[in-house]
Amino acid sequence: MFNSKKKVETVNTGMISTIIGDNSKVEGLLEASDPTRVDGLLQGKILSKSSVIVGEHGVVRGDINAAEILIAGTVYGNLKAEKRIELTETGRVLGDLITKTLVIDEGASFKGNCTMEVMEEKKASDGSHVEQDRETSSEDSEDKDDDRKGKK
Repeated sequence: MFNSKKKVETVNTGMISTIIGDNSKVEGLLEASDPTRVDGLLQGKILSKSSVIVGEHGVVRGDINAAEILIAGTVYGNLKAEKRIELTETGRVLGDLITKTLVIDEGASFKGNCTMEVMEEKKASDGSHVEQDRETSSEDSEDKDDDRKGKK
């Protein structure tokens, strides 16, 4: 019933140019413009203009801010992705998520809050159709008042 063969669309990794190996430990701020993969321990913040992958044995203790994020390991921190966050079945996140697209595979673990950009919210925030709704509802109420007073 749930064994649908869906098209697997994962994070665009291109050529990974920064790799933190399985037995490596890094502390501090990591800034990258190309795809990055963490298979060891990173204590600090990751800022990337591209994608970030936390491998199955990778652990990040800090926030990640990138275009796309794929988590197969463990992250203790907040994730913010411009395009997409994906948690694989081995992925664990203790922190908040902010993204446009979120994919959580069966078996993944996530504890925190999630904020996703929704098109209706975006339209509402610019006020265009909200103002229009107000005008329509005030016209409707004026029409109802006129009907009650017998002016129509």
